[in-house]
Amino acid sequence: MLRIRRPASPRLESRAVRGAETATTRTGRPAFFAPLLELLAPSRCGVCDAPRADLGGGGVCRACWASLPVLDANAACPRCALPGNGSPCASCRLTPPAVTRTAAFGLYAGGLRTLHHAFKFSGWDLLAAPLGGRLAALALATGITDGAHALVSVPSTGRRNRERGYDPAMLLADETSRHLDTPRRALLSRRRDTPPQSSLSAPGRRANVKGAFVASPRARGRVLVLVDDVVTTGATLFAAADALCAEGAAEVRALVLARTPESA
Repeated sequence: MLRIRRPASPRLESRAVRGAETATTRTGRPAFFAPLLELLAPSRCGVCDAPRADLGGGGVCRACWASLPVLDANAACPRCALPGNGSPCASCRLTPPAVTRTAAFGLYAGGLRTLHHAFKFSGWDLLAAPLGGRLAALALATGITDGAHALVSVPSTGRRNRERGYDPAMLLADETSRHLDTPRRALLSRRRDTPPQSSLSAPGRRANVKGAFVASPRARGRVLVLVDDVVTTGATLFAAADALCAEGAAEVRALVLARTPESA
């Protein structure tokens, strides 16, 4: 179900309302009304605010989609996707995480950062479809889901999901799965609500999510691919992988939307 809610961010407020017009037209009006509505109430891009002549795209123009800061998987740490020279980063060499491979679509900067904020904090759940399509393309290009039994979203806290009305990582995983032969399975849950990771230091983030996840016994013997929106220090992603491995998962990989340029 498409839900367009009033954004929390003043910067995105006018964009969220205008950018949602086309999506509402596509899902709630007969197609022949679209040209008339575009003439009377032209849609504007949610990133650059320019008028959009094309339908679809989650309220974002083609130019902004094309200009997103895509990450070169061959020049990133294979374990945590930190931009580099393609070798494991110092942190992953020192303490190898339970995640064996991570592929990230882009850098958490520029237009991708704007889209992420709209998707996760401003009610733009209509972005899940185009973002999930790009994650699926990344999965196929990198082979990150080859031989995997299931996609597993990294669950947010119950409180924050109730506030926004949806779980961002679960929507991403569902939309990604639609383009692949790999289903999403609910094999991971939160034991407790935790403070937002963004407000904590790197050691604080690790302590915050330590033991926060519990995995289903159905994870045993399976090759699983975690799906999440952003990786910074990797603390949340690695804690989720630890929980799956504790239940006997054969291997845990990760597919994420964005990677910060540096570990905080």
